[in-house]
Amino acid sequence: MAQSELLESPAEPEPRPETGAGAGNSRPGRPRRRDSEPLRPARPSGPVRRRPVLQALGLTFTLLAVLVLGFFVYLYGLSGLSEQRAQSALYKTFAARLAVGTAPTGPTAAGAPVAILNIPAIGVHDLVVVEGTSAEQLTQGAGHLRATVLPGQYGVSTVFGRDATHGGPFAHLMELRRGDRITATTGEGTATYVVESFGTTADPAPDPTRNRLLLETGAGPGYPTGWAQVSADLWSAPVQTPTAWPAVAPAETALAGDPDALLPLMLWTQALLVVSFAGSLAAHRWSRWAALLCTAPVVLALVWALYENLSLLLPNLY
Repeated sequence: MAQSELLESPAEPEPRPETGAGAGNSRPGRPRRRDSEPLRPARPSGPVRRRPVLQALGLTFTLLAVLVLGFFVYLYGLSGLSEQRAQSALYKTFAARLAVGTAPTGPTAAGAPVAILNIPAIGVHDLVVVEGTSAEQLTQGAGHLRATVLPGQYGVSTVFGRDATHGGPFAHLMELRRGDRITATTGEGTATYVVESFGTTADPAPDPTRNRLLLETGAGPGYPTGWAQVSADLWSAPVQTPTAWPAVAPAETALAGDPDALLPLMLWTQALLVVSFAGSLAAHRWSRWAALLCTAPVVLALVWALYENLSLLLPNLY
């Protein structure tokens, strides 16, 4: 055949694919969709995005739950470490004042150490008693009610101590028995007391002895709803008593909280929110790990201060 004839001849049509029963076996690949099958919606190629509002709410509630749980960890665990550190510093200060004869024998500044208690029957050894019974003072250990005499002096001396938080120095107070001995060391020497009776909010300790020591702590199932009391008679010779004692503020009475801690609590909360927002913004625009390393220590310090002030709103004998 000539070349001109090849060029002028029409092209043969391409064979159509078979549609019969054997067509599926002749072509490899995915099976063909039947006309009766419904169309399936196409799946999105990218990742499914969550709703930002729900995600923000979930994160907020998670952080609140962590803060609440952390407060209980602080209250029943870490606050005891603060009390131990305060007791160590107070003991050194009071021992130095005893050595040079400058320990207080009358009214003194709030928070100053005034005595050292030893109650061997319940494992209390060298417990420093500070002046004052507000919630803040009782975070450091036991507190002396300022309207009463110091231990060892003529009259009734009252000492408060927490039951569960901040070390709970009086947690086992009601395990004492009649006849157990208590010693109290002040700037005037060491006084010896013997446990005589017990009492509660509804029924105070029945003890008519003029010279005695009252020890009080919180009482109740879990959260304190009243106070428990131990009365001990003075067996050693009483020492001289000052003629005047200051009045007791409402925040120093049994089971009272410290309302002055409310304003610092609000300020620490605002500071925590500002730092948290700044850290989130830095993580979004800068680097997540770098922002975490910069803000985490500040956040922890603010949370600690927040917990400290929040605990002061609770009853001082708790």
